[in-house]
Amino acid sequence: QAAVVTRFGNVVGTEGQGIHLKLPIDRYNMIDVTQQQVTAEYSTATKDNQSLVQEITAQVVVKPDMAEEIYTKFLGNHMDGIVTPVLADGFKNATAAYSIEEVISARDKLSADMLAAVQPKLDAYGIQVVSVEIKNVALPEEYKAAVERQKVAERDQVTAEVERQTAEIDAEKNKIMAESLSEENFQKLFYEKWDGKLPQYVGGEGEGLDMLLPQPQETQQ
Repeated sequence: QAAVVTRFGNVVGTEGQGIHLKLPIDRYNMIDVTQQQVTAEYSTATKDNQSLVQEITAQVVVKPDMAEEIYTKFLGNHMDGIVTPVLADGFKNATAAYSIEEVISARDKLSADMLAAVQPKLDAYGIQVVSVEIKNVALPEEYKAAVERQKVAERDQVTAEVERQTAEIDAEKNKIMAESLSEENFQKLFYEKWDGKLPQYVGGEGEGLDMLLPQPQETQQ
């Protein structure tokens, strides 16, 4: 910490860390010069007019040599007096340049743009923004519903395409099978496989036989 020394309400100097002799009439006003974390939820809007709530963490630190000036301007209330409003304004302006899809897909780039938006303004007061990180993004319910409808539509489209391709394959298989079972193919297959010998069995004619009987062989001389 750095101590801004005031005497009868007037700033008379700044003391750093260590042991110091303090006059009874002096008042030490402590300024934290360590890195501090600021986490808050910010209501922002995208360039396509989608309202978002973003949880954002910023790491800020007061430059020790600027402690006296910061105390003079804000009387020790610099976090609420300048840091919080600058962060809120910078985060909103940076988000306004992105669509809702880009906020989701390019979070790291948006965080870098937020840092660039707030750093120059706070640096003028002796406050350095070390980092900015988007922790969470709460999407609007209507957008989440629209995304879900799109997913269902895409899934139905894929299913319909698979069914169409399956039907085409089945139709082609049936066509090939039908062609292979035609009478012409049966005859062709018969001629290709026939060894020239007549059948050895014939059915009875007019005798009501339900079975095939062997055909008598001619007696060779």
